Amino acid sequence: MSFTKNLFNLNGKTALVTGASYGLGQSFAQTLAEAGADVVITARNKERLKETEDIIKKAGRKVLSIAADVSKPDDVARMIEETVSVFQKLDIAVNNAGIVSPPVRFHEMRLEDWQNVISVNLTGLFFCMQKEIELMMKQESGGSIINNSSVLGLVGAFADMKPRVNYIASKHGVNGLTKQGAVEYAEYGIRVNAIAPAWHSGTSLSKTRSDIQTTKEQNEREERLVARTPMRRRGRIEELQGLLLFLASDASSYVTGQIIASDGGWTAH
Repeated sequence: MSFTKNLFNLNGKTALVTGASYGLGQSFAQTLAEAGADVVITARNKERLKETEDIIKKAGRKVLSIAADVSKPDDVARMIEETVSVFQKLDIAVNNAGIVSPPVRFHEMRLEDWQNVISVNLTGLFFCMQKEIELMMKQESGGSIINNSSVLGLVGAFADMKPRVNYIASKHGVNGLTKQGAVEYAEYGIRVNAIAPAWHSGTSLSKTRSDIQTTKEQNEREERLVARTPMRRRGRIEELQGLLLFLASDASSYVTGQIIASDGGWTAH
């Protein structure tokens, strides 16, 4: 039992979670704190981080809240600088920040919506990885970078699922950055992996969809989604916590460059 506890123990570690004000980001920050890590949490609006901050403090860990827009390189640089100033290091980076736009067909996608989603989901993650890697290369202990991808970074989606080509392209790009980062920086003890969730309830993207789709559209999409999932249900947000902890801890010390789906069997057929 002590071996198992040590394997997943994050005591003495410093973790960073972007997009931590709600949903997956908040759940990831809580998971890391409860495993023993001190946590830096970021979002565009610092006030929205208060609930996550309280959760981490309740777990008995130190927390630093930073307002940062990952699509802005100066914000990302400052985010890393503030992390180092307070904690002197970064052991775990969870690049979770992401957005969606209203669903339209591929040929109807507006350039503005394309660029907005790519700037956050892909270019923003690129900025984050650059600075995280630069810092981790200086550390003898290396580090673990965990990117939040999507099952839609592994496959396409039928038109009746109301896909967004900008989101799908961004997540395929995330997987490419993950694999290249893993190959280039393994010699420095830096591991880079990605989680690819399918349809999990309680995420910020689920909330965004509810804001831009009618109840009828949501219900119809839900029926199609469940029917095409072998497990015949959505995932629960807490069902990603174990996967995150595995990738953040020494339990995955020989795992890098992997895109691990949590999808109820979606990509198995």
